[in-house]
Amino acid sequence: MAEKLEELKQSLLEVDVELEVKLNPNIHDREIRLDNGWIIKIGRGLDFYQKPSSWFEVGAHDLNLRKCLETKVDIFRA
Repeated sequence: MAEKLEELKQSLLEVDVELEVKLNPNIHDREIRLDNGWIIKIGRGLDFYQKPSSWFEVGAHDLNLRKCLETKVDIFRA
């Protein structure tokens, strides 16, 4: 995971976006904090998309059509 996040961090730098990742083993919820004060909290992380049973089924390549687990996303300004 660290290697993939580092790749993402380097890619974002090319478009002037700085990514800082802090891991806390004591909490399950994920959150994204933006430098403008907004916080996005996702209860189950980004793994709510279900893996397709076949790469030829509807939603295999379009996440708008992919089966998902139910989750809650909270967006608020701190």
